[in-house]
Order: sequence, then C-alpha cells, then structure tokens
Amino acid sequence: MGLSASQARLLSITQRINNNELQSEIIANNKIMLSEANVAARDKYIGALDSKAFDYVSYNDTGIQETVAFTFNALNQYTPLKNQYSLYNTEGQLLVSAKDAENFQKSDSLFKFLNEYGLFDRSGKEFEEIMKQYDKDIADYNEQKAKYDQQLEEFNRNLASYQEKLDDYNKKLKDHLAKVEAYNKAMEEYLRLSSLPKLYSNFLTAATTGSEAYHYSQAKRGDSGCLLHVLNNLLKDSSGTAYPPYTTSAGSQITGLWEDSSYHIPALYSVGENMKTHQDAYVCDGIDVGTDGTQNLYEKARRNGEPITDLIKLASDFIEIDKGGGNYSYEKKSLYQKTIDMYYLILNSKEMRSGAGSLNLWSLSDVGASVETVVENYVEGDMKGLDPKEPDPVPPLEDFTEEMPKFEGSLGPEPKMPKPQVKIYDKPLAQWYINLWYAMDGQEKPDKISTVDDEQANFDYYIVDDKLRVSSFNAKGEQTNKYYQVIDTNLANDTSWLQFALTNGIVTMKQAALQTNGDILWTGIEYSSTSDIRERDDNSRIAKAEAEYKKSLYQIQAEDKEYDMALKKLDTEHSALLQEVESLKNVMSKNTERSFTSFS
Repeated sequence: MGLSASQARLLSITQRINNNELQSEIIANNKIMLSEANVAARDKYIGALDSKAFDYVSYNDTGIQETVAFTFNALNQYTPLKNQYSLYNTEGQLLVSAKDAENFQKSDSLFKFLNEYGLFDRSGKEFEEIMKQYDKDIADYNEQKAKYDQQLEEFNRNLASYQEKLDDYNKKLKDHLAKVEAYNKAMEEYLRLSSLPKLYSNFLTAATTGSEAYHYSQAKRGDSGCLLHVLNNLLKDSSGTAYPPYTTSAGSQITGLWEDSSYHIPALYSVGENMKTHQDAYVCDGIDVGTDGTQNLYEKARRNGEPITDLIKLASDFIEIDKGGGNYSYEKKSLYQKTIDMYYLILNSKEMRSGAGSLNLWSLSDVGASVETVVENYVEGDMKGLDPKEPDPVPPLEDFTEEMPKFEGSLGPEPKMPKPQVKIYDKPLAQWYINLWYAMDGQEKPDKISTVDDEQANFDYYIVDDKLRVSSFNAKGEQTNKYYQVIDTNLANDTSWLQFALTNGIVTMKQAALQTNGDILWTGIEYSSTSDIRERDDNSRIAKAEAEYKKSLYQIQAEDKEYDMALKKLDTEHSALLQEVESLKNVMSKNTERSFTSFS
C-alpha cells in the first residue's frame, strides 16, 4: 500500500473514531435522562400514596345517612336533615345553579321566589288568591298613604315655619338673658360702690370750692405746679400727713412730697384716703392718653416695635403682666397708684422743669400728651367714671305666643302597609330556600319562619315576612349587583374540581348556622371543620399511580438495556479502529524509511 493511500485510510478511520465517541456521549446523556425520568416517576408515585378523596355525608328522603360523591350539586340538593352550605368564589360571589339564578332573577320579592319552588301550593290557587287580595290591599294603602303624606307635608311646612319663629324667639331670649345677666352684675357693682364715698363728687367739691379752686382751675389750664398741689393733697391721709416713700409702676420711689404750706387743701385729704383704702373699687377708666381708646400705650409701643419705657409705665392706665412666649395681659391700675405715677411723672417732666438743664427728663409729648391732656384724662376720665350710676333696667321681652301646629289630618295615624298572610306548610324546605334567597341578595342574616298557633286550622302552617329584593337587573336581564355567580354545569358534578377548589382556596364555604339567640346566620366555615365532609385515602388514584410507575419503570429499563448494548458495540468497534490506526502508522513509518534509503 502506498503512502498516500495509507494517509487517506488513516483520515477515514479517525473520522469513524470521532463519530464513535460522539455516539457514546449521546447514549451516555440519554442514560442520564432515563435516570431522571425514573426519579420523576418514583416521586409521582410516592406523592400519590398520600392522595385523599372527599366523601360527602348526606341523608336520603327517609332520613338514612349515606355517602355520596362530593359535588356542588350534592352539596346544594335539599333533604330535610342536611346542613345547608354555600360556596363562594374569590370575588365573594355565591355560586348557584342556573335554575336558582333564573328563579331569583324573575322574583322581585321573597314570596315570589318561594312560590317558584311550590312552597305555597298546598291548596292549588291559594297563593294566587292571597296575592290578588294583597295587591288590592296595597292599592288601598298607597292611596291612603298618598293622602297622609300630602297632609304630613303641609304639617311639616307649618312646623318648619313655627320652628323658625321659635328659633328667632330663642335667639332674642338668649340676648335678653345675656342683657339681664349683665344688668344684674352692673347692679351688684352699683350697690357695692354706692356704699363707698362719692369720690368724684367729693373731689369736685373740694377742688372747685373756695380758695382751693384756684389750684384745680390752674391745673386744668396746664399749670404743672398747681397740678402737683392737687396730687400732693390726694397722697395724704385725712389728717394731712404724708407717708413716703411712694412706689411708682416703674419701680421708682418718691421719698418726699413737694411741700408748700400755703397750698394745703384739707378737703382733698379724705378723698385721697378713700382712694388708698378702696383701691379695688377705684380704678382707672382704661383709656390711655395718646391712643384711640382701642389699645393702651403698651400695645401701641409693641405694635410699632418701640421699647417699653418708664414713661409708658407711668402714663398708662394699665399694669402689664408678662405671660411668657410673647403673650401679655393687662390689669387696670388703681386710681391711687395712678395718682402716685402722675405725681412722679409731672414732677420729672420737661414741662414741669423747663430749665432743668442737663437733667434726664422725659417729655409728655413722647406719649402724645401734654399737661392739659394728662389732667383731662385723669380728672374727666379716670375720676369721673368712679361715682356709681344705677344701670338702666332691661326692657321686658314679649312672650312667645305662637302655637305649635298639630297634625289633625282626616286619616288619623299613619296607615300601615298590609302584609299578605301566606301560609307555608313545609317548614325546613322553605327555610332552606329563604336562606338561599338572602344569600343571593347579599345578606347574611335570613329571616326565620314563625309557627302559627291556630287551633281552627285544618293543618299546621308557618309564616314569614315578605321582603323586596335588593339585587337589580338591567334591561338585558344582566345582574347589576354581583352577589352571586352561576356555576358551570360541568363543574357542578365534578368531584375533582370541587375538592381542588376547596383545598387550594379557589372557593370558600359558609353554613346557615343556628345561633344561640335563635337567629340564623350565614357563617364562614372551613371544610375540614364540618362533620359532613370526610377525607379518605384515594385508593383508585394510588392504584393508577402504581400502575403508571411500573409501566414507566419497565420502559426505562428496556431503553437502558438497548443503550448498554449500543455502548458495548461502540466500544468493540472503537478498539478495532484503534488497532487498525496503529497498523497504518507502522506501515507508513516503514514506507518513509525505504524512501529515504533509495535517495541516499
């Protein structure tokens, strides 16, 4: 064999070896996949060993307990001894059959719904006759009610008018009582002050009679010296004795009065002594000089961002109280304190000491005042308002004479809506559908049937009040209140679906449960808590899973054997190819040596 032929053969064998190795890898991967399939089949079988099936315990018409397939239809089929359950989807809608939905849709009241199930048909036409009479009673009721409502509307209009007048009177009465209360307080203060000396009258008598009148008249014309004479005499007791020091509102002290023996005014001594003795009664009028009367000098300065000076403290009718946080309150000064402040104020004013030179004196003009206005404020304002005046009595309030309207309609009391006395003969069946009707109408508390004690009746019967349906439907018959949903017919008989839906929370359950007070209430309940739903091993599912597992295991084992045989065949072929490669390499080596020998 030539060199070129050997090389061609070597390349061909190499390709076969590579392909052989690729096939081996594919088979190895397939064996891994078989192993995984074996694990999956085993897990599926093991999972099936825990499978449970639901049985539903029901009762037949004779009361014998029996186990039936757990389906929606079985759960909602009535028998006398069954517990009544309801199922709700994730949107909170009651699941109902198409027939129940149809009956509910065409019945706008409970009675009409019950009649669809033949619950009033004991004597043939009984229900139609009762409802026919009921329609007549309703027509009469509506007519009487319309007349009653018309009369009631007129009465309400009259009552509203009366109430409006009464409210207006009560407002007047409230204002009147407030005025009476204010009058009583004013009268109480008047009586209290009436027992005290007439300070202003005494002051005027003393200040305008005899030689003393000169000082007062001069002070009113702005003579500071004469004003000091007047104030000097007011700061003495009835014997004419002064008792310094006198402390001002600014904290300064007057250690001695400006005495002048020729200007004693004895008639003013007792006035000043009474001012000192009854400081709680004799207070300033609260109108400061230099203001418009709606504020005091403190407030005026604070509004203008100005400091509170001693001049303000002396000139004001008020004493300021700091309540913290930038808040202040004010109390009126006693007239005696105002007299001390006035004396110190005038004595140390530029108006009094015009030639004071370098003395640090203040000017009354700094607070918008002058000696004249200070005197006027003190005498004609503060002192003048102190003599008590009897308050004017409050005019009497007229009595409220409006009569309250009475409802004197010809109908008398409000007419009562008639109730049809429809007789129910099958109590448990009727209660079952009453419970269903309330649930479909979105209500959790159904009415309970009452027993009628009628010895004259040919047979026992029961009654319940009629109720109008809350749910409504549009012109197309579509439900506008989504309280219920019709269940698919295929699902209604599917045990697997209901079991899956309950265990996975797709549907929830409620029970029409009797409460301790005798009421019936739709109450949420877990399926595992009921005595009617029982779990058992699902033997059929387990057997099916076992058969499927054995079948899968047989197929996997068969395929695994085929893969083993294929691998063995590939290994044999692989060994033969490797041997042939070695042979070819030896032949090619000898040919190469001969070629070099020939040309050497």
